[in-house]
Amino acid sequence: MDDASYLDFHFKPEHFRRSDESHDEFFYTDPRFVVHIDDNAIVAATRLYKELLPEHGKVLDLMSSWRSHLPKDVRYAEVVGLGMNADEMADNPQLSSYVVWNLTTSPSLPFEDAQFDGAICTVSVQYMVKPVEVFRDVGRLSSTLGS
Repeated sequence: MDDASYLDFHFKPEHFRRSDESHDEFFYTDPRFVVHIDDNAIVAATRLYKELLPEHGKVLDLMSSWRSHLPKDVRYAEVVGLGMNADEMADNPQLSSYVVWNLTTSPSLPFEDAQFDGAICTVSVQYMVKPVEVFRDVGRLSSTLGS
């Protein structure tokens, strides 16, 4: 059985149902300028990003907000945020640009193939209702991401 059919067999839509199934746009209407992890977790995420993301590369910050936790001493060619609240992403000093996008209704990402050198998703994967579809699509964004 290949990886794709294994995932399809084991993960069913009911595994990703939420207690509040109202539209995400309603929840994300108002910005929430909060940090969801403690200082030690931020340091750990930043160290991991410094180790794994290529300097001068193009990075996608999936489910982005007002902070990306990328290392401040590394220069990236571009950091594109994709999230639900424009005000939050506009306040993120590490983003070059951002796209307001609802992964629940549109799990296919609005980017060309091989556009990025790396992708991050910090403390937000638990909100996804279609994570398999989203991460499959992340894989097409770069040959290094899909391998």
